[in-house]
Amino acid sequence: MENLSNIINLLAPAFVAGAMISFVHVPLGQEVLKRGIIFLDLAVAQFAALGMMMFQAFTAYDEYSLFSAYGRLGAGLVAALICAAVFHLIEKKSGKYQETLIGCGFVLAASLGLLTVANSPNGGEEIKHILEGQILWSSWAHILFVAPIFIIVFGIWNLWKSKRQFLFYPLFALTIPFSVSMVGVYLVFASLIFPALAVVRAENFKIIKGLIISMTAYIAGLALSYLFDWPAGPAIILALAVISFASYLAQKNV
Repeated sequence: MENLSNIINLLAPAFVAGAMISFVHVPLGQEVLKRGIIFLDLAVAQFAALGMMMFQAFTAYDEYSLFSAYGRLGAGLVAALICAAVFHLIEKKSGKYQETLIGCGFVLAASLGLLTVANSPNGGEEIKHILEGQILWSSWAHILFVAPIFIIVFGIWNLWKSKRQFLFYPLFALTIPFSVSMVGVYLVFASLIFPALAVVRAENFKIIKGLIISMTAYIAGLALSYLFDWPAGPAIILALAVISFASYLAQKNV
């Protein structure tokens, strides 16, 4: 019984973080798929990560300092907002080359990130943490800090449906840095795209179905991570891929 309590205490913050990610990323991911800009989330996430890495590289960064923690998030937010603004402009100007330019932006941000940490003794570890994330180390304090932002984004997205064309890019940019700080670039992408693809053929209740798929995958991935001592991020992505693919095939035959 005590062992079960320890497991719950370990995994509960990670699951709550995953549930928060799901509630914001499922609707935004369906909008990404609808617009046909699949690389957008990767690019914005990578630029947010670049902002965080640059802040860490060019300041007297102290992981235990509140200034460093909030400054790192702030740098990621500024980078994501600039990136989203540029891509919004690209959407109006580039036509059929939009996705290509977004992909180029992703590669550029990733390369700049590698250059930023090239001379850092912990550069490899920093990149791994940014890409893979550290969801198992989610703290209740960080969750409580991020939760109001996600609630506001979710509320605005659902209350002002007629303004989604304008709201999409700023809300997307606002969300991504906080998501990257919790779960990493890869899991941000997977949380946006896999559930959206899973329900792309559904006629009704796409958001609800996407949420069920996403949260089930987070539970399964965290369980796999605990049982097999796997890194949590890749384990959740594996669960998202399997569950989403199975759901897509099931709906395809309906």
